[in-house]
Order: sequence, then structure tokens, then C-alpha cells
Amino acid sequence: MVYLKKILVTTDLSEFSLAALEYASFVSKIYILYVNDPGASVFVTHGHDATQKDQHPRTEREAQEALEEFVMQNVKPDVNLTRVVRTGVPADEIRKFAEEEGVDMIVLATHGRTGLKHILMGSVAEKTVRLSSIPVLTVKPRPLRENNLKSEDVEKELHLR
Repeated sequence: MVYLKKILVTTDLSEFSLAALEYASFVSKIYILYVNDPGASVFVTHGHDATQKDQHPRTEREAQEALEEFVMQNVKPDVNLTRVVRTGVPADEIRKFAEEEGVDMIVLATHGRTGLKHILMGSVAEKTVRLSSIPVLTVKPRPLRENNLKSEDVEKELHLR
């Protein structure tokens, strides 16, 4: 039997990443990790990616403050989180931190991007699943769970129709 004692929850400071916290509240030690990606660029899109407009490289202090504000606004005060900020490529830093701390599972939310957006921007969740030797639980946020993706949507996104 596997006993989960330490869980790493990742966040990009968007409301989508809160879905990952729902799955970690039963564990005694929870880390919340924000990776400040120096290669990130500012972009604004329509639909459920609009929260990404704030994703830009920050100073270490700005990243710490942004994570603290995110936790204060979105997490109940009785949830004991160890807040961690790293700088680097998100999938690499997630894996490294998880291994260093000996976490039992990584929980991260997906944005549900498909088609061209997925190809151009990649997926931190996908890369983390591929690279990590630690089990990874990917969670779709509630709005994405309620909107079932259809093959026609993917074809339209890739301009196949």
C-alpha cells in the first residue's frame, strides 16, 4: 500500500491551478510551487487562457509576493502550505524540487489547451508527466471538466475544417 505523506502542488497563479489543491488537502505535508519562468512572454488570448496575461518573468521578490497573494486570496487559512518559488523551466524545476524534497506525488492542473495553442505553447503538465520518476496526478479544472472536447473542436482549432 502506498501512503502519501508529502504532495507537491504546482501553480501558475491562475484560478485553474486551484483545482490541484482540491486533491491535496488530505495529506500532512503540502508544498505549493510557483516556477518563475524567465523565458515566459506576455500573451493575451480569448477564452479560458485569458488568465495567462499575467505570466511574465518576475524578480524573485515579485514572484514570492505574487505567490503569497495568490495563496491568501484562494486558499483557506487553515490549510498548511509550504510556499516555494523557483526560477527556471517549469517542468524541469517541478521535477527537481519534487526529487529534492522526496515528495510522494505531484499534483498539477491542466489548462486543457488543444490544437495550435498546445503545439505552440507546449504543456508543462505533459512534460512533467514524461520527465518525472514521481507519480503525477493531472487535474482538469471544473469548467474544463464540464466542457467535453469534441473532435470537431480539435479539427477546427487545427484549421482542418
